[in-house]
Amino acid sequence: MRPFINCLKKYSFFLGLILFVLIVSKLNPAEIFKNIREINLWFLLLASLLLFPALILKTYCWNYIKRKQGINYSLKDSFLMYCSGLYIGLLTPGRVGEVVKAFYLKKDGHSLGKSLTSIFLDRLSDLVFLLVFACLGSLFFLTLLEKQFLILVLGLVILTGLLIIAIKTKLARWFLNKIFVVFVPAKYQQSCKINFQDFINDLKIYNLKSYSVIMSITALSWFVYFFQMYILAQGVGIHISPYYLSIVATIVGLVTIIPASISGIGTRDAALIIFLSPLLILREQIIVFSALILLMSLFEVLFGLICWFIKPL
Repeated sequence: MRPFINCLKKYSFFLGLILFVLIVSKLNPAEIFKNIREINLWFLLLASLLLFPALILKTYCWNYIKRKQGINYSLKDSFLMYCSGLYIGLLTPGRVGEVVKAFYLKKDGHSLGKSLTSIFLDRLSDLVFLLVFACLGSLFFLTLLEKQFLILVLGLVILTGLLIIAIKTKLARWFLNKIFVVFVPAKYQQSCKINFQDFINDLKIYNLKSYSVIMSITALSWFVYFFQMYILAQGVGIHISPYYLSIVATIVGLVTIIPASISGIGTRDAALIIFLSPLLILREQIIVFSALILLMSLFEVLFGLICWFIKPL
């Protein structure tokens, strides 16, 4: 079992690349270039500028999580570390490289288990928001969204909720320990097992008020992202309801979390085609829209690289 998991983790990004090649091979290149030439550059510039408030909000959320643990950094240092983590994360399947942020904290004397707590809660808040928003939004678009998908999402929300409610129980500790065993690289597993109790103890620090603050900041950062997606869609000539586009962006966000591609290449394209094609939007236009989303990710990578040079690990 373990060799299969290692092989899957090592080559999973090929799935997205293969999917991308299959999608592009069925499109009209002339139509793609036509849509590229018609991109409104002012909309592209505005969407690019929206990266900064989104990053600042996410950094502020991570800083809040760390302060509750007694880990105090200035917003500037946290921003540099957070963006450096994005640089590594966006280049790895499922953004698993973002765990590098924990090693910044470990370098400054905090245990690995304690450091991983803030990373875990930061990613968990994103996942919970996306699942909840996808469920609530789907209620308004049942004629457009597959009911089977809604059932799946509701199931995931319930499972996530049960995990949060049971976070202090032995069942939660057993479940989290299994996550560590499966997803943490072998060379770090012994260290993680040693620090696992620190991880569990720090999770107990947070109460309902703490989770409310975390989720509020997370929601605000995602709304900035939704607005950015709406601006990009307008720039490429896709004129649809911002509410529906937000739901589609939510689903795409969930899909790109799956470690089957790098920066969502292939998986994001497929998800956008599935949910935008029924609106009679050309696939070539959808692919250009997806490429613009990827471009925003590349801007994040470039910005994260600059932060990495300023504050290397």
